[in-house]
Amino acid sequence: MTAETSPRKGLSPATYLGLLLALAGPFLPYLVDPILFGSAWTPLRIEWDTGIHWLNWAVLIGVVLYAEKLPLTSIGLKRWRWWTLPLGLIAGVIILNVSGILVSALKVGSEKDFAAILMSLPFAVRLLIVVTAGIFEETLFRGYALERLAAAFNNKWAAAAVTVAIFTLAHVPAVGLTHVLPVFIVSLLVTLLYLWRRNLVVNMIAHATIDGVALLLIPFLSQR
Repeated sequence: MTAETSPRKGLSPATYLGLLLALAGPFLPYLVDPILFGSAWTPLRIEWDTGIHWLNWAVLIGVVLYAEKLPLTSIGLKRWRWWTLPLGLIAGVIILNVSGILVSALKVGSEKDFAAILMSLPFAVRLLIVVTAGIFEETLFRGYALERLAAAFNNKWAAAAVTVAIFTLAHVPAVGLTHVLPVFIVSLLVTLLYLWRRNLVVNMIAHATIDGVALLLIPFLSQR
């Protein structure tokens, strides 16, 4: 049964903990970073935040498996198929182009200082950021939060709206309110992708493709 037709379910304490990790966990570095690094975005701060994200991700997976006692299919982690990789890549390219067209039409841009810091990082660190964004953000917001909230609300669209809003807000400290619209557009599109396939791996590949073009491919082509 779909989330819309199945009976409404109450949330267990384990799921409340999971939702706290998924929806509040991404904000944790913004509370700790000013104490450790001040207000400046530095390579060390970005690397530290990446490590915190992986710790958050690991704890959330532990909650699913050992506290909720549910399989990873419950967060959209499905078996790899022959079409998984090409679909994820194609979806990522389409989302990148559609979001680019919309951003250009709306005449908004990205935060240049933060982007410049990311571009200044070594290739290996940028690659780690791309992989982290694809796995960490998709697991927390699309795989876990959307699925659990859809069951709680008995409505996948309400769950999607909540996750899109919080995902967008989670990027405000990095890109600023004036540059958050591109994040919202990408978040909306990757959420629609997940609602279409309910396949977390496809979303991970698509998300990594979007960030990989910006952080890996474009700098490489520029150097060439």
